Amino acid sequence: TNEVLPHDLVCAAIREELNYFNKVVWHVAEDKEAAKVDGAKVVKCRWVLCNKGDGTNPDVRARLVACEVNYGGTKEDSFYASTPPLEAKNMLFAKYVDQPVVQGKPMRLSFIDVRKAYFNGVPRRKVFMKLPPELGLPPTMLGLMVRCVYGTRDAGAIWEDTFRNVLEAAGFTSGIASPCVFHHKDRNVTVVVHGDDFTNLGTDEDLDWLQQVMEAAFEIKVRGRLGVGCDGPNEIRILN
Repeated sequence: TNEVLPHDLVCAAIREELNYFNKVVWHVAEDKEAAKVDGAKVVKCRWVLCNKGDGTNPDVRARLVACEVNYGGTKEDSFYASTPPLEAKNMLFAKYVDQPVVQGKPMRLSFIDVRKAYFNGVPRRKVFMKLPPELGLPPTMLGLMVRCVYGTRDAGAIWEDTFRNVLEAAGFTSGIASPCVFHHKDRNVTVVVHGDDFTNLGTDEDLDWLQQVMEAAFEIKVRGRLGVGCDGPNEIRILN
């Protein structure tokens, strides 16, 4: 980011991220351990800082990301992750406008974010990451990924498989035109997934059920619901 962020907030955000990595994301090991693993990949790391708030009320986030670059230029289908077209969101909104009430029950649009989405995935490769200097450890130490990290080439594909398994186990089927669109036939709930952003259409009762399904699998943030009769300003910003 080009924005000048308060130093104390940046330090606090970095500490929070490193604490999470130490508890959940990696196991610290000597670099000689990586040399013993066939096919092991060692990647660099960098910090990505952003302000989720504004200049008056800053909300600084620090994300430690891997820097895995495809130097060979080869394409690997196993690294592919789907992204829905904007029309998928528009389809959901149009569907609500067309039928705001179904069988006497008002329909709602709900918006849910999955926190630290990629970290829910388990790596399929042995990937070691160089440690940031803020840890104060010698350069001979590396972090073995036990959870997927942003910046590794297959993290998006593994996250897609992770949320797909959760939705399909709950009775959803994915669309033919876009695999990021899901529908539950019995409950008449439609979901469009864009990264960690879930936009959902259904009745309050069925959206409550979907929220419970997601809470059981992930750490989520419920952004809110839109629809006739909903409390609040009936306005939500998504995808920036």
